Amino acid sequence: MTAATPGDIEQQLGQRFPALYHQLHRDHMLDWGALCHGWVTSVYPTLRARPPLLLYAREFELIAPADIVGHAEQFTDEDSHVRLREGLQLLPFGSTGAGDYYCFWPDPNAPAEPRVVLLWHDDDRVDVLAANLQDFIFRMMVDAVADLDGSLLEDGEVADNLQRWLESHRPYLRAAQVQALDALYADPAIHAGGVGEDAAAALIQRSIGFDGIDTRFNYVPA
Repeated sequence: MTAATPGDIEQQLGQRFPALYHQLHRDHMLDWGALCHGWVTSVYPTLRARPPLLLYAREFELIAPADIVGHAEQFTDEDSHVRLREGLQLLPFGSTGAGDYYCFWPDPNAPAEPRVVLLWHDDDRVDVLAANLQDFIFRMMVDAVADLDGSLLEDGEVADNLQRWLESHRPYLRAAQVQALDALYADPAIHAGGVGEDAAAALIQRSIGFDGIDTRFNYVPA
């Protein structure tokens, strides 16, 4: 039977999602529709009014809950190119679309909430991106306006898309994060192509930086 809810997945894999992920599922924020040819014209217009989780993030595709177990099983398959070393647990919830996985990682040094990391499929490398899911959402919403080249945000009015996105994600962010994004999205540089990588990186570090952010570790078995 396909594991379709976070609780089902937890039982099947023996791993746990953060509480915020369960809330997002209850709020129907984890459905991007079927990612298929023609998605932009057939599915995306139905999502614009209330954008689901990280719809406009760069290099991010949400993995539907029903598909998570299938992706996670690659981490323990002896023939998989993304098999994990013994003792390392990662729970995928998104991808770059190129085979890299955004995952929850239960850092033994920070047991309160799982970190969010990016596992590279073509390199023995896992990047630590955020202390928790809430901070990861903020990070990706900042990064989305660093460079709008090829961004879905430009399908329609950028300002309108950004405000709808921020409104749908407001319940899952801290008040200070909402204020920072509100100010950032008012920057006229966005309409000239983006605020720039340096400005986005500085805001991310200032707002959600912690000891260990942007560090990396290996995952390939010895």
